[in-house]
Amino acid sequence: MELRLILILIGAVIIAAIWLFSRQRGPSAGAAGREAPVLHDESFPEDHFPSETIPGSSAKTAPVREQGEQLILALHVMPRTGMPFSGAAVRDALDACNLRFGRYQVFHRLDAPGGNSVFSVANVVEPGSFDLDSLDGSELSGLTLFMVLPGPRGGVASYADMLATSRQLAQALDGEVLDQDRSTLTRQTARHIRERIITFETQLRMRRPS
Repeated sequence: MELRLILILIGAVIIAAIWLFSRQRGPSAGAAGREAPVLHDESFPEDHFPSETIPGSSAKTAPVREQGEQLILALHVMPRTGMPFSGAAVRDALDACNLRFGRYQVFHRLDAPGGNSVFSVANVVEPGSFDLDSLDGSELSGLTLFMVLPGPRGGVASYADMLATSRQLAQALDGEVLDQDRSTLTRQTARHIRERIITFETQLRMRRPS
């Protein structure tokens, strides 16, 4: 099945949706380098997120977007100080996370060397792509990490990986992790997103009996 991800903006400065035109995922990739911060299915990082309770928040209101048989998930890594990220620092941070530049001129977590994209990292500013030739001398307003389920791995494991990677990027860049709606990502929100993923995949299996 070929799968193409197309980035569009949420508002003026973030990516609003990813359109899937069926059939195979296939970002271009380099050889695997440093070890990626991949977590197991049972692991879900919450420790370093704020723990505030959001009134009325639940798995049903968690910031995700469901479109038919696809679940779109996104996180943002934004500067704490309001000052943009250095392009050179962003390149180093992405490389340290073992993210590979490829299709659509964005970075990808691959499920294997030369394999499928588990999630991607884009420039927060439209159209989301990176210019590698000018990246080191540029400044970036932020990064968007996004994924579409179903994907090449289980949803909980994939999202845990994306969460861990967003935290690693935020630490390296002195940034903060925001949810899909650009609100602070709390422990409660992270748990609710996990619940939404589990519910989505359960419902998908029921709609697609083996």
